[in-house]
Amino acid sequence: MALALKSIKAYLKLGAIILLLVIALLIVFMNRNHKADIWFFRRYQQVNVLWLILVTAVISVIGWWMVRKIVSVVREVKQIRRSSKAEAKLDEQQRLAEKLLEREKRIDEKVRRSITEE
Repeated sequence: MALALKSIKAYLKLGAIILLLVIALLIVFMNRNHKADIWFFRRYQQVNVLWLILVTAVISVIGWWMVRKIVSVVREVKQIRRSSKAEAKLDEQQRLAEKLLEREKRIDEKVRRSITEE
C-alpha cells in the first residue's frame, strides 16, 4: 500500500513538472515576436519580452537571495548581542560570588580569632 502511494505521489510530481515545462515553453513560443517599450533611466524601444522576462527573473532571484542574507545577518547580530549580555551577566555573577566568598573568609577568620581569644 505504501509503495502504491509513493508511486502515485512520484507520478503526480512528474506530471506537475511536465505541466510547468509545457507552460514555460508555451510562454516562450507565444512571446517570441512580442516587443515592449520599457524605461530604465533612459528609453529603450522595442525590447523583446523574453529578454525582459529573463532579466526580471534573474533580478528577482538575486533580490530574494540578498534579502535572505540580510535577514540571516540581522539574526546573527541579535544572537551576538544576546550572548554578550548573557556573558556580561555571568561575569557579574562570578564577580559577586568571589566578593561574597572573600567576605565569608573574613567573617570565618574573625570568628576563629574570637574563639581562640576566649
